[in-house]
Amino acid sequence: MAKPTAKNMNLNEAIFSFSNRNIRPVYLLIGNDQFLQDFFIKKLESHIFVEEAVNKNILLVDDIGSKDVINKLNEADLFSSKKIFILRNPNSLRGKTRDELLDYCLKPNLSHYLVIIHEDFSLKNKFLKSLSSSLGVISVSTPFENEMNKWVRLFLDENGVTSVSQEITKKIIEAYGDSLFNLKNEIDKLCLNLGTDNEITANNVSEFLSSSRGYKKYQLFNSLGMRETFLSIKLGRSLVSKNSSMLELLKPMNEFYQEMLYLKIFRGTNQVKKSFTLLSPSIVRQLPQFAKNYSGKEIVSALKRLGKIDKQLKNSQIDDESAITEFIYATTTDG
Repeated sequence: MAKPTAKNMNLNEAIFSFSNRNIRPVYLLIGNDQFLQDFFIKKLESHIFVEEAVNKNILLVDDIGSKDVINKLNEADLFSSKKIFILRNPNSLRGKTRDELLDYCLKPNLSHYLVIIHEDFSLKNKFLKSLSSSLGVISVSTPFENEMNKWVRLFLDENGVTSVSQEITKKIIEAYGDSLFNLKNEIDKLCLNLGTDNEITANNVSEFLSSSRGYKKYQLFNSLGMRETFLSIKLGRSLVSKNSSMLELLKPMNEFYQEMLYLKIFRGTNQVKKSFTLLSPSIVRQLPQFAKNYSGKEIVSALKRLGKIDKQLKNSQIDDESAITEFIYATTTDG
């Protein structure tokens, strides 16, 4: 008989179920928004450890090995103490421990609560597909722009700001909506500068944006999309020298050109919205226009260059500033 497939839940459903004491012993979170991962775990902790101190254990396969991960989950103590275990990157488990984790998910230790976090939304192998089928999935990917509004309101409300215009909300999302972690940090900083007024004006936001250190990733992608060579080089070099590294930029840059290539290949067909993206909402919205500025051949060449740079960086054959400069110049001038 085939095993029943567990139902996927959205984050709100999962957290609401905690209030009804309908807490599962194992959860599978998929997505790389660090804020949402922590948000889920903290909500779970607050409902499990109501009066006791939180007993949380991080399971890192690279540190303790695959076998010890399974042993710790199955470990029982005399007092049946409640514990939360966080297992990141389950795909790093090796050999029969993958099957042992699947078996554990079907018959878990009921005094233990396991949260499995897999950051890549693509379930590429049988093991990951079996996990998702057994447990169901809760998405912790950065929300789309239309869902960001409620998070802006929540973070502002936490800072005592109860009213803000849609224009200001949009500006904040455009600048900091690449992740909820970044969005919350920047809103907290913005509100610290308000003093006792607890009112945000367009001027407040503009002054804060101009005084924020460094450039933002969305500005680089906007200039790359417009093929503005020298502005892109200025932005790129600033980012890798102050705010980021070329290795950190490789994934979103790959996605940027890959998405434009999809638009070229599947032109005129209805595309399903991705539930996971490393690009800011404003850049995702402009991708169709950006794709018109490149030929399919130029986009393929850009992706090949990024693959080559990845190898060079990992082998210490090129520094960040040289890598970003050479990539931008070659990609935006002659494709």
